[in-house]
Order: sequence, then structure tokens, then C-alpha cells
Amino acid sequence: MSTFPTAPEDPREWKIFPRNLTARAAYIVPGNSIVTRPEDGVDNCYPGLEMDAKNIQKMFFPGLYFEVYRQDGARLAGMKPASLAQRWIDLGLTPGDLQDNLFLWVMHGRNNDLDGAVQVTTFDFTGKQGLYAWRQINSLLPGDLSIAVGPNPPQGQSAFKDAKAAVEAGANKIERDSNGKLMFAAMSAQRLDYLNEQGVLAPEVYDPGDLTRTLCTPWTYDFRDCQCFYWASNKPDVISSEDGQYEYLNFQRKNRNVEPQTQDIAYGYNARRQREVDYAEIMGGWEQLRPVLNGREFGETYVPPEGPTGPIMTLEQIKDELTYLASVEHALAVQYLYAFYSVDVPWKEPEEKETLESFRLWHSARTVFDVAIDEMRHFRWANEILSLLGADTTAKRASTLGRTFKVPFYLQSLSSPQLQWFIDVERPSRSTVAGLDGMYVGILHSLQHLREDEIDPEVRRKAVEIVKLIVDEGEGHYVRFSTAQQNFAFYDHAGRGALPGYILSGEWSEATPNHNPDIPYDTLYGQPARAADAEGAALQADSDRHYQALLILLKIAFAIPEAQISSPALRKAISVMLKMNEVNLEMSAKGYTPLFTLPDGWELDPPVRSSAEASRLLERAHSLLVKPMMAKTLATPTPPPPHPDTGLGAAKAHDSSLSEILDAFSEAIAKSRFRE
Repeated sequence: MSTFPTAPEDPREWKIFPRNLTARAAYIVPGNSIVTRPEDGVDNCYPGLEMDAKNIQKMFFPGLYFEVYRQDGARLAGMKPASLAQRWIDLGLTPGDLQDNLFLWVMHGRNNDLDGAVQVTTFDFTGKQGLYAWRQINSLLPGDLSIAVGPNPPQGQSAFKDAKAAVEAGANKIERDSNGKLMFAAMSAQRLDYLNEQGVLAPEVYDPGDLTRTLCTPWTYDFRDCQCFYWASNKPDVISSEDGQYEYLNFQRKNRNVEPQTQDIAYGYNARRQREVDYAEIMGGWEQLRPVLNGREFGETYVPPEGPTGPIMTLEQIKDELTYLASVEHALAVQYLYAFYSVDVPWKEPEEKETLESFRLWHSARTVFDVAIDEMRHFRWANEILSLLGADTTAKRASTLGRTFKVPFYLQSLSSPQLQWFIDVERPSRSTVAGLDGMYVGILHSLQHLREDEIDPEVRRKAVEIVKLIVDEGEGHYVRFSTAQQNFAFYDHAGRGALPGYILSGEWSEATPNHNPDIPYDTLYGQPARAADAEGAALQADSDRHYQALLILLKIAFAIPEAQISSPALRKAISVMLKMNEVNLEMSAKGYTPLFTLPDGWELDPPVRSSAEASRLLERAHSLLVKPMMAKTLATPTPPPPHPDTGLGAAKAHDSSLSEILDAFSEAIAKSRFRE
């Protein structure tokens, strides 16, 4: 039987002595753990996470307290604690002397050189900022320490020299002028330890709150100055206006009314700072900053929006509505792309030397392009929901946009009325029957009311997540189009008419009388027009072939129920979209318009429910893509435009060859189990 060894009489032979009071206790003590020790504090120096470490070093000299957050030096701000300050009072330094703004002049003590060796150094702080002094104080080692304080600047070089000599000699000395004003005070002591023998902050030196008082209150650094979503202040820098009309507003602007950006604010740091509330205003009136939720500011009190209103749809009605909405997303993507091609902007972002006006124009046009890419993604997401619900997917294009708008599908340049139409169609709605956004709200509302015997809970969860993404991005589209409208207005100011000056010439600016009463404009600009010459006709045919092949490939990929099979195929289809975009950019620069002609019989083409049907469609796409591209031989040689960043990944990643695309789809069709 094993026995335990006899414990030695002297516990020091076997006991591990703890470094702090909590660990020394013989039982678990309620309170903070050892990681709350100052040495374990997370300090990123400006000003810190758990505490501001600078506050420890403000008490580096016994009985004196220095403020270091100053441009004019480290100021002697107090004499505490009283028990340690008494020796300097006895020397002749009085609290009244502090009213004359005394600053740390000289410090003589030990620190380490760059090689780690201990050295004795004299530091001169005259003309230096307070944080410079703090950095040297922070490097001090325990031991003998001498300092000199005096008014800033010193009263002549002789006073400073005498003070420095006294410090280096380790003397305690007070010098006053004939009026009794302090010229300097030289004092010598031991560097103050901030921990006591128990390993905790010396309670006789630091008052509660001393180490954290410069973190978030009065917010003078991390709240006002940090140009990011910072941990301590937890505030935004750029927010949207309450009505969503302005996408970029300075959260700390003095003018609480909406103030559009001007050139000096956008490009001038000093001009922007002058329009922000300053430190004192934040300390005294921080409550006037408005609440911000989801990146948008509100009034004094946030009032949640009312819930959606409208009829609850059945599962079959939801499928029908989603089928229609998928075709609307397709139509909107084409409308937005066509409008983007009509704007006279460079393919690449303007260089810094360009004017703010040209950058606004490029950025606004790019917004239209980016939203078009989003609509393509919504086109896919709507089909993903249809697949989840067991319905047929679709790649059709709506002939009428909106249940309430009932506007026929049409294409025209980015005229002023057309941009307003884009804003109107994307306007957020809490009604389930108003606008594109409202139609998705109706689907979301109805999905959440279906019983578990009507829809599998997991299917419902996935479908609801996708619908929420579409609704959220749709609201963002409204805001982005509204901002683009503001930026476009800078191009030719308030005199902009129905056809702005930034529209390309040629067919893009051609006015056509509107004879369709369902389209709310008397005149349309830049409608698709077939080119009269061989070069333009070849480019238009090339564009249509890519567009039609893309639709066929999307129809196949959407119909594949297995996400792990359909996703790689969709990525290959993006290559066709990028090539179509290249042709359209070249065409628009030459004054020709793309036609976006649907494949023959597209609206009557049945859904894909078998591998045989998918293979038939793939053969059709193959015949479109392998036709001779007449534009390559007939068009005037033009350097190919760079791939715009589509938001779908690097263009090079989607630069697949024709054989790679067709092989990928053939493999996907062979692997998939279609809904026969």
C-alpha cells in the first residue's frame, strides 16, 4: 500500500508562494482573476483597452501628479497623495505655485540603452510635447530619480542651467524671484513603485478611476479622432440620413441638418475638421448626437417600422410570385446594364489628378453597373428559393415590371427620367403589394406564416434567409441610386435636362417619340437601334450571341438541384457574361447600342426537368458560341477594354475558354439528378 510522504515542517520547502493576495488565499476568493493585474492589461497605447497605461506613469515621482496629454509639455497638475507630497511642501513648494503652470523641465534617472545596458541619463523636456516626456518616464528603471519643474518657458537660460545642475547633483532646491514667484524647484527621490508588496496597485497612490478616466470619457481622443469603428467609442464615422436620401454624412458634423458634401470637405482635412464638433462640444453636448441603427441616423427616439401589411399567400402562390420576380430581376439587370453603357465615362477609375466632378461622374455610373451585378445575383437567389421549394426554375425576362407599376420592359439611355424610374422601382416598402421590395416582403411575410405540414422548417429557414438578403440589398439599391442622382447633378449643375450632357453621342442620344401610354415619358433616348454598317452589325450580333448563350447556360445551372454541382457551372457561365460585357463596352464607345435580343422562342421554352433537355440546351449554347465572331474581322482594331471589377471575383478567375465552359456544363449535367 502506498503512503504519502511526510510534509516538511517548514512550508517554504514545498509551498509555491503566490504574487498577489487573491492567489495567496487558501480558498477561492470572489473577485478578479490574476489576469486583471496591470502587467496583464491590454494596452494599445492610445489610449488602451482595459486602462490607459499613461495614467500609471503620471505618478512616477513621489507626491507629484503630472498631466501628459498636452502639446506644451508635461504639466505639474497636483500634489498627491498628501503623505508623499508633504516633504516637498516642507521644502518650500506650495499648492499655490501650481497656479503658475509649472512644467517638467529636466529629469535625471536610470534607463536602458539600445543594447539593454543600464545607463544614467539626463532628459531635457523644454519645448517638447507631454507625450514625449511620458515616453521617457515610461522607460525609467527603479532607483534614484531627480527632476526639476518650473514655468514654461523658463525665466532665462541661467535659471534652466541652475535647475539642471541641481538635478544632476541630486539636490533638493527651491529658487524664487524677487516677487516670490517660483523660478524652479529641483527635487530628488526614488522612482515611485506603482505596485505595493502584495502585487496590486498602491491604494495610497491611485484613486479609484485614475487608470480609466481617459478612456471613453471625456471621449476627447478615441471618440472624436479615431477614423474607424473603434472599440471604446462604438460609433460610426459615416452614416446615412434618416430618410435614406444621403448615403454619406459625417456623424460628428456640427450642422445637424443634412449638409451635402462639397469639394473642400471631401478633399480637405482641415475643412472637414472645422465642420465637426470639437472636444469641448462633445463633452458638453454629446447627447445631441443622434442614434444610429444599421448605419442610418434617426431622430431623438428610434421608432421601429410597422410590420408588413397585405394578404398571406399560399405555398403555390409564393412559387408563382417568385417565378415572376426572378424574371423581373433579369429585366432590371438588363435595364441597368444598358443604362450604364450609355454614360460617357472611362472604363477605369480616374486618376487623382482628375477633377472631383469627373470622379463623381465615374463613381455614379459605376454604381449603376454594380447594382446591375446585384440584380444578377438576385436573379440567381430567386431561382435558389424556387429550387428549395421544389418549383421549376426560370431564366425568362419579364415583359412587365411590377404588380403596381405595370410598366412594359423597355431600354433607354440613363436619362434623368430613367434614373428616377430606377429609384422608384427600388424604393423600400413595408406594404406587400407596393413596389419590387414590397413583393419580396410579402413573400417573407407569407413564408413565416406557413404551417410545418406545408413547408419543411429547414427549407423555410433557408428560404427566409435568402429573401432577407434580397430585401436588404434592395433597400441599399434605393440609397445608392439616390446618391448617384446627387452626384450626377454635379456634372452640369441644376440646368440638367431630360438628356444630360454625360450621355454618349450617336445612337445613345437619339430621341424617339414614345407611343406606348404605359411608359410614362413622351420621349425616349438611346433606344436599341440596329446598326446600319457592317462593323456595328457584327458587334451587335456578337453581343447577342453571348447574351443568348449566357441565358441558356443560366437556365441549365438554375435547374440543377444540387448546389455543389450548380455553383461551379455558374462560375464558368460568368466568363460568358464578362466577354459579353467587353463587346458591349467596345460597342458603346463607338456609338452603337447592344440589342439584348432573347433567344428564339425563349418565352415558350419549357423548364429543364431532365438531363436530355439540359443537353439539348447546351448544344444550342455551343452553336451560338462557336459561330464566327464577325466583329473580330470587321471591326476597327481597338485595344480590348480591361475587365471591370464585377464584384463576382477577379475577372481572371472567370476567364475560361469555350471548351472549358462547355466541358464543365457537360460534366454537371451528367452528375445531376434533375427533377424528372
